[in-house]
Amino acid sequence: MLYFKHSELVTNYHVSLKTVHNWIDAAKQRKIELELHNKNGRMYVANNPKNIDVLKSLSEQGKKYRNVRYQKIIKPSKQFYDIYSNRQILDIISNLNIHREIPLKYNYLDDGATNWDNWVTHLAEEDAPNMMHNTLELVAESLDSIDGLLAGRKKVNIIDLGVGNAMPVNTLIKHINERGLLNRYIGIDISQSMLDIAERNLKNWFGEDFNYEGHVRDFSFERFDDLLVDDMIDNEDGSVLNLVLLFGSTPLNFRNPNDGLRTVYGSMSENDLLIFTCKPDTDNSRRFFGGTLDGNRQGLDPYVRYSLDLLNIDSSLYDVETGFNEQTRMRFVRVRLKVALTIEFEFKNNIHRVSIEKGDAILLLRVWHKTALETINDFEKIGFVLLRSNMTKDRERLLTISGIDTKSDVGRS
Repeated sequence: MLYFKHSELVTNYHVSLKTVHNWIDAAKQRKIELELHNKNGRMYVANNPKNIDVLKSLSEQGKKYRNVRYQKIIKPSKQFYDIYSNRQILDIISNLNIHREIPLKYNYLDDGATNWDNWVTHLAEEDAPNMMHNTLELVAESLDSIDGLLAGRKKVNIIDLGVGNAMPVNTLIKHINERGLLNRYIGIDISQSMLDIAERNLKNWFGEDFNYEGHVRDFSFERFDDLLVDDMIDNEDGSVLNLVLLFGSTPLNFRNPNDGLRTVYGSMSENDLLIFTCKPDTDNSRRFFGGTLDGNRQGLDPYVRYSLDLLNIDSSLYDVETGFNEQTRMRFVRVRLKVALTIEFEFKNNIHRVSIEKGDAILLLRVWHKTALETINDFEKIGFVLLRSNMTKDRERLLTISGIDTKSDVGRS
């Protein structure tokens, strides 16, 4: 493009919209060496190598000379360092610096798991339709299709990715268990606390002898095929099938949803099946952001703000923004800072600092919106093949059952 949109400069250089306007005014008066582009009478910063160098210098200069009286220095809580590993902390620092984002996955550790359990339990107890009721409805309606795909199998391993509190998978596990097919249940989640809640629930439902396995992994990049090696070596007759469950639209919260799906694909064998549920793009889903357990819709749900609280970013320091970006088709929850912040992360031998300007937004939750057809096409691009699909009558929830496309080399490249 010949010019930068104002919003691009705000995002790329971590400045306010007012600062961008000031730059343009200064360039008009030849006080700074920025070349401008006129489009329909409006002035924009031209997109060229010279301007990129000037913009970098201007943004750094602004940070250097910012009045420290308007900058608040905060430090994460002790609990923050107890909960997150150094690798996870560095990832949080990187995401704040580069993307102005705290990845949602970090809200499910420790007490964050209880926040999510409370929220899902709240949904299950509601009378009105919601994602929990819709998911359970879809699973129940799909049991005959699943039985058909399991025909001839003597045993089934269930690999549950992002287990949550296991409520969404209860009906399916019960069905397979009652048929005498369940061999192993393998729960995979980034949070040990979440796995503990799932184990408690599963053993309450199915008894203390329920064959539960829990593994802490981040399936956005960590594969799980190593957990299935022994079964697959002994599976010469193909009588054991791995049924991978991915409920809750989890990949659609990732910055690059297909990256997580590629990890899942790379962990599966040619006869395995993947059951995926999500909320497809509809006018209603674009407006829906959920309530809060205390009924305060102006605040943040505990499971969304958990990492923010651990960073000691108090609610008095930001305004909450929710919306839908028509261009990117992304639903979002973010906070916009009322003051400039510097977060000091203390390690054994040094301190890492993240400086965020007043007016900058920190993204806490994203949901990419895709139609049912777009979802299916994305799976095919990775190397899956659609075997079955189902949608709720209100078209607010989609379930797909996919296998590995053995005739395609897309996912193997």
